Amino acid sequence: LFCALLEALTFASLIYWVEPRTNISSLQQALWLTIVTMTTVGYGDVSPETTWGYFLVSALIISSALYMAIPLGIVGNAFSKVWEDKDRLLLMQRTRGRILQGGYSAQDIPELFQLFSKNEGHLTLNMFRKMIQQ
Repeated sequence: LFCALLEALTFASLIYWVEPRTNISSLQQALWLTIVTMTTVGYGDVSPETTWGYFLVSALIISSALYMAIPLGIVGNAFSKVWEDKDRLLLMQRTRGRILQGGYSAQDIPELFQLFSKNEGHLTLNMFRKMIQQ
């Protein structure tokens, strides 16, 4: 958020500096153009007139797209990992529900595993299924 604010203020200042006052009359109007451009809304009520203005707004569009692509990639990757892991999460939720439904608590879990593992210290898939069914 800090980087986006810094980018907006920097580009707004530069646009205000290169554009004529007949087009961009205040720093607030330059900031409006910058925010609308960064968020890809693009109302079209304010646009650059000078070559340098077009250059700065073009650079702003590219840098904003790159800046926004990074968080979207991170969120998309996290969603993908959770989606891939959904079966395990659903199994955990069902198992937790079954254990609580049976009147057991978290402290009883090691004893349950020990009871069904035949003192081996681990459960196979078949042992686990048997435990859940009973």
